[in-house]
Amino acid sequence: MECKEVQKKIHSFLNDELDSKESLAFIEHIKSCPNCKEELSIEFLVITGLQRLDSAEAFDLQRELEDKIKNNQENALRRKKMSRIGFLFIIFIAVVAGYYVSMLFYT
Repeated sequence: MECKEVQKKIHSFLNDELDSKESLAFIEHIKSCPNCKEELSIEFLVITGLQRLDSAEAFDLQRELEDKIKNNQENALRRKKMSRIGFLFIIFIAVVAGYYVSMLFYT
């Protein structure tokens, strides 16, 4: 992913609107590009800071952003793994069904 594309997707990332593939590419870029990571940090701090301005509780927004990136990456990897497992299960079912259908026709 390139910087322009990442910067366009910052709001989608912050709102958990990216799919697994986009999310992983976004995070990979953020981890390797200090400029885009800074842009993400600024937008996260502004949006979240404004939402919590009236709250009296203390908060560490930079840590929360790091947690969000980590959790999003873990969730994207988990979804990717589950889709692979689902695909393998469908193949298995198709093979078993094919076997039973062939047994019906040849017996």
